[in-house]
Amino acid sequence: MKSCVGLFILLLGSGWVSAQDQLIDNLQQQYHNYQSGNLQEKLFVHTDKTFYLAGETVWFKVYALDASFHKPLAISSVAYIEILNKDQKPVVQSKVAMSNGNGNGSFILPGSLSSGNYIFRAYTSWMKNFAPDFYFEQTVHIVNTLKLTTIQNGPKPPPVIQFFPEGGNEVSGFTGKIAFKATDGEGRGLDCQGMIVNDRNDTITRFQSVHNGMGNFQMKPEKNSSYYALVKLNDTLVKQKLPDADARGFIMNVTTDETGKLNISVFATPDFNNTKIYLFAHTRQVVKNVQSTTVKEGAATFVIDKKELGDGISAITLFNSLRQPVCERLVFKRPLETLIIQSKTDQPTYSSRKPVTISVNTGNSVNLPLTGNLSMSVFMIDSLQRVPEQNIFYWLYLNSDLKGRVQSPEYYFSNTDKSTDEALDNLLLTQGWRRFKWNEVFDYRKPSFEFLPEVEGPVVNGKIINKLTGAPVANSGAYLSIPGNDYAFSSSTSDAQGLIRFGFKDIYKNNALVVQPAQLKDSIYRIDITGPFSDKYSSTPVRTQVLSKTQENILLTRSIGNQVENTYNIDKKRRYIMSDPDTTSFYGKPDRLYNLEDYTRFQTMEEVMREFVEDVRVRKDGDHFTFKVRNRLFGTYFEDDPLILLDGIPISDAGKIIALDPVKIKKIEVVMHNYYVGSSVFEGIINVKSYSGEIGATQIDPNALVVEYEGLQQQREFYSPAYSSREEQDSHMPDFRNVLYWAPQVRTGPDGKAQLNFYTSDLTGKFAVVIQGISSEGLPGKTVTLFDVTDTK
Repeated sequence: MKSCVGLFILLLGSGWVSAQDQLIDNLQQQYHNYQSGNLQEKLFVHTDKTFYLAGETVWFKVYALDASFHKPLAISSVAYIEILNKDQKPVVQSKVAMSNGNGNGSFILPGSLSSGNYIFRAYTSWMKNFAPDFYFEQTVHIVNTLKLTTIQNGPKPPPVIQFFPEGGNEVSGFTGKIAFKATDGEGRGLDCQGMIVNDRNDTITRFQSVHNGMGNFQMKPEKNSSYYALVKLNDTLVKQKLPDADARGFIMNVTTDETGKLNISVFATPDFNNTKIYLFAHTRQVVKNVQSTTVKEGAATFVIDKKELGDGISAITLFNSLRQPVCERLVFKRPLETLIIQSKTDQPTYSSRKPVTISVNTGNSVNLPLTGNLSMSVFMIDSLQRVPEQNIFYWLYLNSDLKGRVQSPEYYFSNTDKSTDEALDNLLLTQGWRRFKWNEVFDYRKPSFEFLPEVEGPVVNGKIINKLTGAPVANSGAYLSIPGNDYAFSSSTSDAQGLIRFGFKDIYKNNALVVQPAQLKDSIYRIDITGPFSDKYSSTPVRTQVLSKTQENILLTRSIGNQVENTYNIDKKRRYIMSDPDTTSFYGKPDRLYNLEDYTRFQTMEEVMREFVEDVRVRKDGDHFTFKVRNRLFGTYFEDDPLILLDGIPISDAGKIIALDPVKIKKIEVVMHNYYVGSSVFEGIINVKSYSGEIGATQIDPNALVVEYEGLQQQREFYSPAYSSREEQDSHMPDFRNVLYWAPQVRTGPDGKAQLNFYTSDLTGKFAVVIQGISSEGLPGKTVTLFDVTDTK
C-alpha cells in the first residue's frame, strides 16, 4: 500500500495540471482511485540455466516487485511455480515461500518427460485476479535421452502477418503510419516484403521488414476504398485485406527530435474542430504528464520532454472532449540509471577440480556503491546451452510491459543507433498493451477480488454448497485443519457468494486437509476446495524444439553425465536445508497443560476428564457428554461449548473424547478464555494430543471433506564439492556437474562488494557466470563473465 500512497502524492504534485480544467482533475482522480485499488506485482525468475535433461534439477530464484516502481514488494508470502507442456498442461507444480520479496527453490524434472520446449511460469495468488499475461513466463528446453520419442512433422502453423495503425486508427483522407509484423505461426519473426494495392489493383506503396519481421510504412486511405497487402512469406504469396479506414475520428503520430522531445501530432476530421482534447502519459501506471489543447483546422500538437517520463515503456493516450480514449501508443525511454554489476574471476582459465573465486561489485553509473540483492549461476555453455537471452533488466524494462514473447530482447539494449530505435518503435507498435482497460478506470467500483494476497502464509479457497439445492451458502462457518503432531487449524465464514478462505502459517510438508461445517446442523452443506494453481493461460505459443544431427555427441556426453550425477553422492545432492519447526499451537501457550505421564493412569477418559482435568467440567445427559471450560478471569464456567480438538481435528461430540483409550493420550491442553480464530469465537479450547498424532484422523466427522494438500517446498542445498586436499583432488569419484555453482542469495554489503568460491568439476569447456538482481531502490542489473576449464594440470 506504500506504493499506492506514493502514487497519490505523485498525482497531487503533478505540476502540469491546470486548476481550471476540471476534466483533467477528474481524469486523474479516477485514475488514482482505480490504481490505488489495483496494486499489481511483477515476478521475475532467475533459473540456473535454460536447457535440461529429464532427471536434472532446476534451481531458481523468485523476485517479487512492485509493478510500477520495481521495488521489492512483500505482499505475497507464496509464489506458485509451474512447468507447462506444449498443450499448456502442468508437468511440474510447486509452492515456494517468499520473504521480503524473495524466494528460491528447486525441483527434479521427472524422468518421464518427453523432449520438447516447455514454459516455466510463476505467479502469486494476488496475480490470479488479473490476466495470465501478467505472469512471468520463460521457455525452457528439455530433452529425454533415455526415452525414445518420434518428432511428428505434422502441418506447421501458417505464417501470419498483422497490421497495426499508429495510435490504433486509420482515418480516410489522412496519411498515417502503419506497422506490421510477420511471424511463422510460433511467433518467430519472418523477413518479408510486399506491397499495398487498392480494390482497383493500383499499387499504393511498398514495404519491407527491417528486423524480426517488423517494419512500417506510410499510407493515406481514401474514402470508400478497400486495400490489400500482397506479402511474400517463405516463398508463399499471401493476400490479406487491411481493416477499413474510419470515416471520421483521430489519428496520432509520435516522433522524437534531436533534443529528446516527443512531438505528438494529432489530426482529426472537421467535425472535431474547436473541441478540446486531452493527452495523458504514464509510466507503468504512474502519471507523468497531462495536457489539453483545442483542435484547430483539423490538427493539434503536444510536446513532452522524455526526461519527464520514467525509464522503460510509457503509454500516451489521447482523449476527446467526452473523455473517451481515441488514440494510444507506447514510447520507450532508455534507462539512465541501472544497477551496475561487475564480476571478475581470479583466473581466465582453470583445470579440473580447482578453486574459483568470483569478486562481485555493485554500484551506480557514477561508481558509488549500492547494496544488491543478487543471484548467481555458473554453468557450461555449448550448442545446447547458451547464455540465456532473458534477464531481469530486459524483463522489467521491456518484456513484462509488452504483449507476447519478445524475440532477442538484447538487440534493443546492446545497440543505440537510429536503426535500433526504429526497430524498437516497431516492436512497441506491434506488441503494445497495457495492464488495464480505460473503461475499468471510468466505471470504477470498489473491487471484490476472488483471490486475496497471501501475506502471512498459504490461503486455502473453497465454496460452501447446499447439497440439496446446489446453491452457494452465505454466512456459514467452517473449520479447516491439518492433522498430525505439527497440526494447523483455521476457521472462516462464507461470503455472499458462498466463497470461503482459510489462512495458515507456513506448512512445509504434504498433508491431508480436513474441511467440515462448523455446526452439526450444517450437515446438508458441502464444502468444495479450489485448487491453488491458476487455471488460466496466456496465448503465447510453445515453440517447437529443434535439435540438429551435429548435437548428438554433446547430448550423449550430457546424458552420461546426468546418469553419473544421479548415481553418486545422492544423499549430498538431495539434502534439505533443515530449519527448526514451529511446534507452537495456533493459540500459543495454553493456560493449563496436563501431561498424563505425570500422574497415575485412569482406566477411562471420563475419569481423566473428571478427576484429573480440573479446569473442564464434564456433564452427562443420558448418553450425551458435554464439556465446559473454566473462565480463568472470573473462575466460573463458560456457558457455551469450547472448541474440542483431537490431534488438530475439530470434534463436535465430546463423547468421542470420552470413548478414547487414555493409554494412547499424551497430554491435554486447555485455553481458559475466549479465543478468536478467523471468523469464530470459542469459549475456551480443549486440545487432546495422542502419542501417534494420528488418532484424530479416525474421528473425522462424516460430513467432512478430506483432500490432499501440498505444502510449501522445502529448500534443498546446492551440492558444490570441495577439493581442498590432494586426496580429494585424486579421488576416483566422478564429478560431471555442468552447473558448477548456484547461489540464490548473494548480497553485496554497503561497500557494494561480495566474494564467492567454488570448485570446477571434471568437465572441460567454456563456462558462464551469470549474475543478476536488483537494488533496494528498484534498479535492476545483470552481468556475464566467461572462463575456460581445460584438461591441463
